[in-house]
Amino acid sequence: MANIELTVKGYTPQYMCSECGNCKSVFGKSFCSEKSRGCCWYFPKFTLYEIHRMSHSKEGIDLLDKIIKLPKTIIYNYYIHALGYFDEEGYKNYLESQDSNMYNVKDKTIFFRKCPFVKEGVGCTIPVQYRSYICNLFICEEVTSKFNEFTEYEKYIKERESFVRYIDWENNSLQALLEEKHLNLIHNFGQVIQILKEMPLENYEFPELEPLEVV
Repeated sequence: MANIELTVKGYTPQYMCSECGNCKSVFGKSFCSEKSRGCCWYFPKFTLYEIHRMSHSKEGIDLLDKIIKLPKTIIYNYYIHALGYFDEEGYKNYLESQDSNMYNVKDKTIFFRKCPFVKEGVGCTIPVQYRSYICNLFICEEVTSKFNEFTEYEKYIKERESFVRYIDWENNSLQALLEEKHLNLIHNFGQVIQILKEMPLENYEFPELEPLEVV
C-alpha cells in the first residue's frame, strides 16, 4: 500500500510518500558509499527564493553559512549550487560492466551520487522550509505510476506546476531588482543578503489536497 499526502510547514508545501524510508524504487538504489541514501542523489540548487527565506531567521542564516562553506559549493550570480559526493571511479567501472544495462535509467550517475545534506539514519538535514522545492515535491515515477488513474492526483501535479511558476516569478523579480542595483552573489554576497533580509516575504497559499492511498 502506498500513500501520498500534502503537508505545509511555514507556507512551504511538501509531498509526503509512505514509500520513502522503505524505498525499493530504481531511483533510490545506491551503489556509492551511502547505501541508505534513498533518492537523495540530487545536488541542490538554492535559488534567490530559498536564500530570501533563509535570510529572515538566524537558523536560516546559519544554514546559509554552512552551505557556502562546503568544499564543493559553487556560488553563481543568482543562485548557489551545493555539489555532493560522486563516486567517479565506481561509475566508470559500472559503465564497463555487464550490469550497466540492468536498469532503464538515462542518467546512471544517480546511482553514484549523494546529496551533501543527507545523513544516514536521519535523512535530509535541512529544515523543510529552506529546502529546494525540487526536494520537497519530488515523488519518483515508480510511485506516481500507481496513482496516474486517480483524478485527485492530477491536482497534485497541477498545484506543483503552479507553485513552480510562482517560484520562477519570484526568482525573476528578485534577480531583476539585484541587476538594477548592479549586485550579485559572487561579488556582493553580504549586500545581497542584507537586501533580502529587509524585504518582506511573499507567502504562497498552497491549497489543501486530499490524501491518496493505493493498494
